[in-house]
Amino acid sequence: MNDKKLIKKCLAGDKEAFNKLISIYYPFVTKFLLKLTRDEDVTKDLTQETFLKLIYHIDKFCFKKEGTFSTYLITIAKNTYIDYIRKKKVELQEVDIQTLSNYISTEEEFFKEENLKVLLTKIDHLPKAQREAIKLKYIEGYTLNEIARFKNTKSKTIKSRLFEGKKKLREEIKGESFYE
Repeated sequence: MNDKKLIKKCLAGDKEAFNKLISIYYPFVTKFLLKLTRDEDVTKDLTQETFLKLIYHIDKFCFKKEGTFSTYLITIAKNTYIDYIRKKKVELQEVDIQTLSNYISTEEEFFKEENLKVLLTKIDHLPKAQREAIKLKYIEGYTLNEIARFKNTKSKTIKSRLFEGKKKLREEIKGESFYE
């Protein structure tokens, strides 16, 4: 289920949708805040506070204005951290370029990993011949001729299986957030 569908369910008061949304983004927010605080206890508190704010203010999120949900959530987390700093009167450390680039790569890696899990699940639902061809070509890195020899068939057959498998995958992932 993509973010838009989850958020719509959350807006309708669906507690399971909130639980799913939190379970998806909890590790992401925790990693972000841990990089800022460098304190696990403070990070746990701020992460919980971030998700409480999300629950109370999810109605303010708009895909057209804010862009991605992850950006909106990280903004809440950042503001929660700033509020914590103000309350504790701790000096705000300057964020250097390296820390920022590390955060960006962490965000990208997190979503690449999540998207890959979804894609692999969708691949596993393809017919066996298409599934095998796609895995051998795109995951294992074999050429068409190598796959054809391995499967004891013609490379045109493998090409056809890849084409049909990719076509089915496109249909399957159309509703996913990473497809858009």
